[in-house]
Parts: sequence; structure tokens; C-alpha cells
Amino acid sequence: MAIASSSEYQEMLDRAKKNRFAYPALNVSSSQTLNAALAGLQAAGSDGIIQVSTGGADYWSGSTIKHRVTGALAFAAFAREVAKNYDIKVALHTDHCAEDQLDGFVRPLLELSAERVKAGGESIFNSHMWDGSAIPLDRNLEIAKELLKKTHNVGAVLEIEVGAVGGEEDGVEGAIDEHLYTTVADGEKTVEA
Repeated sequence: MAIASSSEYQEMLDRAKKNRFAYPALNVSSSQTLNAALAGLQAAGSDGIIQVSTGGADYWSGSTIKHRVTGALAFAAFAREVAKNYDIKVALHTDHCAEDQLDGFVRPLLELSAERVKAGGESIFNSHMWDGSAIPLDRNLEIAKELLKKTHNVGAVLEIEVGAVGGEEDGVEGAIDEHLYTTVADGEKTVEA
């Protein structure tokens, strides 16, 4: 099979929702870890999501170069080619992008996807994650609305992080305290936005 198209990814998500299951989402940082993830999904007979974080994209570009967009594009191109050899369907996702990393990661990838879609192609990534957990909710949702419009325009999905992340993830550190959990009010405000 191959990398899921925008419509195939939506079908995957609809099927998971309807049947109450989740797809494995695996972060990869090299061709070796990508091949291992694909082989594992194949062995399990499972479709899935292969994702790259900002640090993983740095590594994909070359450990001394650290150009996230180049690395993300290299990851996506390599994944598109090798996934053709498997009997599973996988989606491509960028994982946990904080505010100070948006201009060097997600926003340029969305611009490149917009160019591809305008030329009749598919978005480079099926989905992107905006992690605004380290900033106030109102600012988080303001950025989420901007990114949602851009992801929608290229047929991609936007995942957002609302509330705190306990511990450290890709350079974003959240205290494990009374603010760890997202409140019902935060959830309602997110839905309204």
C-alpha cells in the first residue's frame, strides 16, 4: 500500500471513531526507526501513524545541519517510497510543535503543502500537532484557529495540546501540580473556538 491520501486518512479516523479504537502513532528519527515502525505495523496487521518531532526532523536533515523543514521533507519523501512495499496504510504526522518552533517547522511545511495541493497534489503531511500547552489558553486557541484554517485548506488534520503536559516533551516542560489537568471550562472554550 502506501501513505494515506487526505481522504483515506479521514476514512481511517472515521473507522477508528466508529469502532472505538486508536491507531498506533510512532515517532521516528531515522530510516532505521522508520523501517522498524513499518515492519512492526506490518507484523501486527495494523494501519498506523508515523510521526516526526522537531528533534527527529533536525536529525533527518543531518546531525550537523539541523534544518527541520529539510529533515521533515526528507522523512516524508523516504516514508512515501518505502511504505509502498508494505500491505498497510500509514499517515504522516508532525508531532509536538511549540510556539517558538512554528515558524521553523509547521508553518513552512503548510506553505509547501499549499503549493503542492494548488498544483493538484496531496499535502506533504496528513496531520500536524500544535502544542500550546506552555502558553495561556487564549493565545493557544488564537494560534490553533490560524493553523486550523491552513491545515483544512490542504486537506490535513490539526491536533492541538490544550492544558499542561506533565514532565518534559520535546523541550516543553510542565510541572506536575494542580494545573496538570485540563478543566471542563478549558474544553468548552476550545470547542467554542
